[in-house]
Parts: sequence; C-alpha cells; structure tokens
Amino acid sequence: MTSASNTLHTLAERVVRKADYVPCAEAFVDTRLPGREGKMNYCIIGPGVAENEKQVVNIVEPHGFNVGGVSLPTGKINSLHSHVTAEVFIIFRGEWRFFWGYDGKDGEAILKPGDVISIPTGTFRAFESVGSDDNFMLSFLGEDDPGFVTWANDVIEGAAEFGFYLRHDSSLVDVNNGDVMPQASDLMQPLSEAELLKYNRTSLAEMQARVYNVDQFQGHAEAFRDVALDGGKKLYHSLIGEGCHELGEIQARVLNPHSFSLGAIVAETGNGFLRHKYDVKQVLVVGEGQWKITMGADGEEESFEVGPEDTISVPAGMYRRIENIGDERGVLYVASSGDLHAGISWAPEVGDSLGVSV
Repeated sequence: MTSASNTLHTLAERVVRKADYVPCAEAFVDTRLPGREGKMNYCIIGPGVAENEKQVVNIVEPHGFNVGGVSLPTGKINSLHSHVTAEVFIIFRGEWRFFWGYDGKDGEAILKPGDVISIPTGTFRAFESVGSDDNFMLSFLGEDDPGFVTWANDVIEGAAEFGFYLRHDSSLVDVNNGDVMPQASDLMQPLSEAELLKYNRTSLAEMQARVYNVDQFQGHAEAFRDVALDGGKKLYHSLIGEGCHELGEIQARVLNPHSFSLGAIVAETGNGFLRHKYDVKQVLVVGEGQWKITMGADGEEESFEVGPEDTISVPAGMYRRIENIGDERGVLYVASSGDLHAGISWAPEVGDSLGVSV
C-alpha cells in the first residue's frame, strides 16, 4: 500500500486531522456491486484490512491495533463480512443501520452519533447509511495485522460479474483494469454451508450489550488522582478492556480481549489531564469539542489544537497534557495498546502537588 508517512520524524506527523484522511473508493471487492457505490474507506493508523494497494495510510507505525474510517451515501450498504480480530465503531455523523448474521437476519440496530459498538469476532456484520449523506464512522481493528475480510457468498459471486476478484492473500484482481486472471485455485471461493454454520449467531440483546454512549452513562468522577487539582476534573468512561484509569474498581462495558482498551473522558472547559505519561502507545480521538494536546520531552513540548474526528498518536513514555479549550464540554476517546491495564505516571510537578512519588 501507499503510505503518506512511512517514518514519523516530528510530533506534528502524529496529529492526523480529518482533512488529512485520504479516501479510497475501491478499497474492497464489494464496491462495484449495486447499492454499494460511493463507499469511502480511510486508513488512518495501519493498513487495516483494505484490499486495494492504492489505499493511502496516514501512519504506518505499528500501534498494536489499526484505526480507520468509512463514509457511505445514504441508502448504500457495506456488505456482509466477518473479521478474524476485534472491530469497534464510533459513530460521529449520520445514522447507521447495523445488521448481522451470515444471512444478515440475526438482528439489526440503528446507531447514532456518540454510539460505540464492539462487534464480536467471527460474526458476519454489515451496515447501511440511513441518515444524512454527511456521515462518518471511525473503526478500530485489533492487532497490528488484522488478517483479511471474509465476505458473504453473494459478494464473492456478485463481484466476479464486475471483473473484481480476491486472491487468497486478500489482494484485489481487477480484470477490467488489465490484471491477469489467476487460476481458480488462487482465488477466494464462496463458503460451504458447513463453513457458514461455524460463524457466530449473536442475539439482539447480546449486541445491544456491546453498545455504549457517554450520554447514557454516568461515568467515574474519581478515576484519576489529578481530579483533585485545578485543570484535572473529568469523568472517565470505561468502554472496552482493562482501561487506563488509575483509581477504583471500574469494569468496562465490554470485557473480552481486543488487543487494545478503549475509554473516554468528558471534561468541561479548562479541564482534562494534567501532565502525565503512559507505558503503552495511545491514540486519542476527539469526539466533541476543541482540545489542546501538548506532548514532548521537557523543553521540547509542542501543542496542537484539535477538533472532532481528529486523531493523535502518542508514543509510550512521552509526557502529554490534555485540555478542553472549547466553550462547551468535550469528549475525548482514548485507545491504549494491549489487553493489560495501562499504567499512568504523573509528571514531577503534578506528583509534588498530589503528594505522591513519581
């Protein structure tokens, strides 16, 4: 795949604004099927499972998980498919109908901005834009190498009628664009009935239990020590995994391993995190509001003002300060690499104010 940033030389390259996301209109084998036109795929951190070598990746540095995005014209569908690693969506704009099961009939749910959903691994899923054409979802895929997409049989069969095929290595073959047609043994084939029956059947109640929205839950007001200091007040929401909180027995909404944990903080103007660092890589995604992210070694800090849908990669062991600089409350999603609890360390001046050793 083509990379927009093979090596990160500056902190500025770790800030990927939504204006920097590069769409690919034919990232997957289903994009030529009727009703699938206009799907745009984005690879923000890592290559994800894009099947087209023309897909641009903003940051290729491994993080332990991948971050991407998708937008669809109203009424268009992303076809039924399954992944071998975890997949999580955050809805930013528009309304989306998710439906699942190898035949798409196990259940459906309408998700709106602020909803976060974790799809069980090994479950066929699809989604349709049912709101405005102005829509966008962010997606997280587990592991550095999330493997490949397994498509429903009608996708494999239908795409062939439009000259699109998939090799076993998940690379696209476009005979209309001059690609040589491989042997049938080199191409992905439809699944047998016995193979289809091995995939999960997930009930509506089970899927609803994997949806979270910060507006519908109270959050934890004392998950971090710095809430006792000016500028540190915030609510912490534990969505997926062990999380990155410091205090309290906090159980996430979704507990099964994803290769990353996902939390969210909600803070009013002038609040967020005082200067701290983590022992793992983190990715920050702005859900609502305007934020200032200051990161870097002592004397070499740089500050970046970011807004909704912007993505920031923060290296392990690097100090950072996070502040809501908008006029209203802000929501910031925090993804931490790994399935273990992420440990926080406060900067010396913060530790002194808290009366704790650092």
